[in-house]
Amino acid sequence: MGLSSAFATTRWSLVADAAGRDPDARRAALGEFARLYRAPCEAWLRLRGVDRERAEETVQNFLVDVVLERGLLAKVEPGAGPLRARVLHALRNHATDLFRRGAARGRHEVCAAESVHAAESAREARSAMSGDGAFDDSFDAAWASAQLQEALARGQARAMQAGRGRDWRAFERHVLLPAVHGTRKPLLADLAREVGIADAARVSVVIREIRMLVLRALDEVVTETARDPGDVQAERAHIRAILGVGRE
Repeated sequence: MGLSSAFATTRWSLVADAAGRDPDARRAALGEFARLYRAPCEAWLRLRGVDRERAEETVQNFLVDVVLERGLLAKVEPGAGPLRARVLHALRNHATDLFRRGAARGRHEVCAAESVHAAESAREARSAMSGDGAFDDSFDAAWASAQLQEALARGQARAMQAGRGRDWRAFERHVLLPAVHGTRKPLLADLAREVGIADAARVSVVIREIRMLVLRALDEVVTETARDPGDVQAERAHIRAILGVGRE
């Protein structure tokens, strides 16, 4: 099945469900959105000098005020570009507005001499939230990592459901642990004995099969936040470029 066909037959879409009328589906989709986008939003704020507590509060406010109450996902239209770009744009505007309002409150609470400092703080806040490729890269990296973590979770669950726990352990030892924790890759013959697979040739095959299972799950995750096959292809390539997914 090609990408366009897979896209057309997708049974669940985070964007569609978040914009739909079914309250249960909408709640589940918004929860999934928060799970995938909370860390990237917080990472972007933290690299701009916002402390952890304030970054968490700002993102929570963004999720409630902009995503939920203003229906950010309901406004996504086909051809509008990647969802992550729209989210980052909305977060930037929201954070700037919050910090501007915070500085404005400060101006009312301090004496006239101190109000100059408050005005400077407001300008600094607007400058800090303005677009910057280096900081935006941090958002993309955290977003890509969240997508991959979701794909890994789905891939593992499906491997276990199919009775392939041994194969997943081989994949984990040979691919995941070296990539995440820098552990040394075991020799395939040693790995085969460790997990109970016939030989090195067979363990090599099952690692490739599990790898493909994860990559299919990654395509599925990306599809759920895209509006057309072109966006899926672009976002899939973007994730793999950031994380090196799919390269030996």
